[in-house]
Amino acid sequence: MTDASEEYWPADTLRTLPANVKHLPVFRGNESVSTGINIREGFEYFKDYQWGIGPQDRDGYFLHRALLHSNFRYSRYFRLFTELQSSLISGRNGGPRPAQDQNKLAVNQLFAEVSVSPTVNSRLRLRLGKQYLKYGQGTLLDLRDANVRRSFIGGKLLLETKRTRLDVFAMKAIAVRPGVLDDAVDQDQTIGGLWLTQNFPVTVLAKIDLYYLVTDRDDSHYNQGSGKELRHTAGTGLSLDSKDWFSFTELDFQWGKFNKGSILAWKIAPSFGYRLSSFALRPVISVQGAISSGDGNANDNSLQTFSPIYPKAIFYGYIDNAGSSNLIVIHPKVELRITMQIILTVNYYRFWRESLQDGLYAVNGAFLLPAADAGKHVGDMYDLFTQYQAGKHVSFQFISAYYRRGSYLRGNSDTKSDILYFGLRTAINI
Repeated sequence: MTDASEEYWPADTLRTLPANVKHLPVFRGNESVSTGINIREGFEYFKDYQWGIGPQDRDGYFLHRALLHSNFRYSRYFRLFTELQSSLISGRNGGPRPAQDQNKLAVNQLFAEVSVSPTVNSRLRLRLGKQYLKYGQGTLLDLRDANVRRSFIGGKLLLETKRTRLDVFAMKAIAVRPGVLDDAVDQDQTIGGLWLTQNFPVTVLAKIDLYYLVTDRDDSHYNQGSGKELRHTAGTGLSLDSKDWFSFTELDFQWGKFNKGSILAWKIAPSFGYRLSSFALRPVISVQGAISSGDGNANDNSLQTFSPIYPKAIFYGYIDNAGSSNLIVIHPKVELRITMQIILTVNYYRFWRESLQDGLYAVNGAFLLPAADAGKHVGDMYDLFTQYQAGKHVSFQFISAYYRRGSYLRGNSDTKSDILYFGLRTAINI
């Protein structure tokens, strides 16, 4: 699901019910209110979650989420946006997982935005308040569309032309708490930076992203240890698209300080795909690869572990296990359009550690398992994803996955089992 605050719904002359909800003129007609709701229900079953680490649930559990947003526009120059979230979990042995499963009631977004047009073809916006950070492929900054979303609070300046957008922002992270309206500003996590997107709609070069981010965290954890971290990230994302083929390549470089030592890390992630549009089922075949650096020596004062900053909730596949720190991955994928409403996707992933001297990290970059001399091969994952779009507002998803441990996980006494996963999800979006 996208960020509703980035949508704009003009008046609909047909005056259908969804259009009335999305654009309701008020006062003198120059102002409007738009509202929307997203309801998502899901069921998940894991056999040996996280390879058997921690409490296990043998019967599965249910995830419930509702998002309600409202957008008030006063002419072209001012708007006030708010989004409420209610996220619950039921039936899970061990209770909610921290930050991702439960937030009974929260204000995800609440910001005011002032807009002016410096030139005929440009628009400058200042946005202050609680909001999301979602950019590019979601590998570094994303709203984390798990059962609970991720928010920040601060200011953002946006400059837009027809094909160019520049965002400059400074934010504090929001600490997610499971109760009612009890989220708080996380004083230990700060992020700032800029993100430039340039579109090229009539060439093979479709889009370029250029970005610089700086993150300040008081308590980061790695195989090397724990401590204060100041990390800079500079990178680019390059999108190419032709009639039949497409590709995306991400390049990131990181530097900074961790405790009293230095940070020097990197990531490269190329992908390539081909559309067989003239074939039955219109297959789309693609291959993704990625290499992100790991630490070379846990006993020195230099850290080479790449950090994904604030990425999306599911990074590789549909099991929330390994993220993009100290990792090498190869990922072939086949997508088939069974009907106009049904899409079937088959994925295979093979994972290795980039450095034997570093451990395994979760999707959000949190330290998960220590370094070991049990080989680089982490494991292999197979998943099958089916989506059915039942009209404009309702969708259904079915996911099945199997994670087979490699030598690194088999050599760890805590990771005793392979993972089997099934998931069902339905969403209503109005």
